[in-house]
Amino acid sequence: MEVRFKHVSISADVAVKDQDGTKVELPTLSNELIKATRGVVANKHTAKKKILKGISGVFKPGTITLVLGQPGSGKSSFMKLLSGRFPEEKNVKIEGEVTYNGTLRADLRTLLPQFAS
Repeated sequence: MEVRFKHVSISADVAVKDQDGTKVELPTLSNELIKATRGVVANKHTAKKKILKGISGVFKPGTITLVLGQPGSGKSSFMKLLSGRFPEEKNVKIEGEVTYNGTLRADLRTLLPQFAS
């Protein structure tokens, strides 16, 4: 299967700090209780985190491709996106075009995990 990707970018809005300057912790039961006692009026500051920035390329059928990069450079996110396993949430923005044998990713989104396994 030929996989083409053109100008693919992934960015996410992540909560950085509460209004009082404390860091947003992992959503454990104790941390959620602490946040609830601080009140609902605290504003969360968000920052846009670029995970991938405008990458393009082609994976041809019958070839093996090695994806290399620094830790945190987006290799796993990229491979999850191509295999249909990237979690699409409201704070995550995916841009660009991905096609599989000429068919758009949006048309095959529910079938991709079956092809990739």
